[in-house]
Amino acid sequence: MPQGRGFSRILLRLSRGGLNWSARPLLLLCALFAPIGWSTADAAPVATSEYQVKAAFLYNFMKFVDWPSDGLNSATTISLGILGRDPFEDALEEVKGKHAKGRRVVVLHFRSIEEVKGCDLLFICASEKGRLSQILKFTQNYRMLTVADQDGFCEAGGMINLVFVKNRVGFEVNVAAASRARLRISSQLLKLARSVTEERP
Repeated sequence: MPQGRGFSRILLRLSRGGLNWSARPLLLLCALFAPIGWSTADAAPVATSEYQVKAAFLYNFMKFVDWPSDGLNSATTISLGILGRDPFEDALEEVKGKHAKGRRVVVLHFRSIEEVKGCDLLFICASEKGRLSQILKFTQNYRMLTVADQDGFCEAGGMINLVFVKNRVGFEVNVAAASRARLRISSQLLKLARSVTEERP
């Protein structure tokens, strides 16, 4: 079996409607917390990498975060942008062409801050940590969900930070930062967060 295929298969099956609607949202979120290295669709262990799981998180953040009616940049696509040195390799291939918010997911890669203007979800790579404050200041002008996997990201004003603890991927949320961009994060997502920052803007 190709690397991580079993893990991604159940996530995509859930997102497409392969299971009962009332059960899907919770099952979809819980599936993301399976230990790295195990498939949730097969009995045998498979090598699911950290960034394959993080790619699945990014896709599902699009499904569990609501943008304002005028917030998304296209009526037909929703963009997942990667700013900086991409750590995902081919992990985002499973996400390309899938659907969220009634739109087709496109994956874009950026080198400069100015290029991200039309992005809906922006993943800020660790290579950009030296200019993080500059990036976050720039993105405040847009209805853009900012995500990273860097220590102190939410404290710096980022919205969702992915963390890797005890062989599992989890996440932290800065609700105040998301609210400033008029983004609403699902209560189901907040219940699974390791920490939630809700201080007033």
